[in-house]
Amino acid sequence: MDQDIDRRTDVDVARNGKVEHVPTVDAAEREPANGDQNRDIRLTRRVHVILGLVIAVLGAWLLLKSRTELAFRGPNGEPGPGYLPVLLTLCLITLGLALTAVWLWGPKARSGEAPTLSLQPGRMGRALLAWLALVVCAVLIEPLGFLLAGEVLVLLVIVVIERIRSIPVIITLLLLPPAMYFLFDTLLEVQLPGGTLWY
Repeated sequence: MDQDIDRRTDVDVARNGKVEHVPTVDAAEREPANGDQNRDIRLTRRVHVILGLVIAVLGAWLLLKSRTELAFRGPNGEPGPGYLPVLLTLCLITLGLALTAVWLWGPKARSGEAPTLSLQPGRMGRALLAWLALVVCAVLIEPLGFLLAGEVLVLLVIVVIERIRSIPVIITLLLLPPAMYFLFDTLLEVQLPGGTLWY
């Protein structure tokens, strides 16, 4: 008789008073999922901390090279060839240290609520596509120039990586390279690559 009796808890009882059978999951089945999640959290935190330090160190080295090998100001007081590299490397150092600090002492990172890295093939493929787009842009910037290489990078992001369909977002992204070119080449008089194919 005892074997025929269903043991029910308060969780099994619905609000209308009827008894519902709630499937139970054995603790042994839950442990692997929790173990994978904890592993992903540790991996994500470790990767971001190390990546932030690497970015900061690389930025410091590039800052030293920019200050010692390139003139920060031109002969008439205008921004020189080292002006933009110094600004960019300072941003790299700041963002790298901020990335490390957030993942070391940030409340969400410490509690495990921050987004974790995904090692699924689909997500890894998107990350590799983003890196490939940057490599293509770096290769094309010398022959095509900053403007066209920037447009190629934007198109790769729109069409291949993110597959954006919003017209306002697409227009905004396409206007980014001309805006950057106008800001640095025209207003700040920082010479950007014009492309060896056109000169």
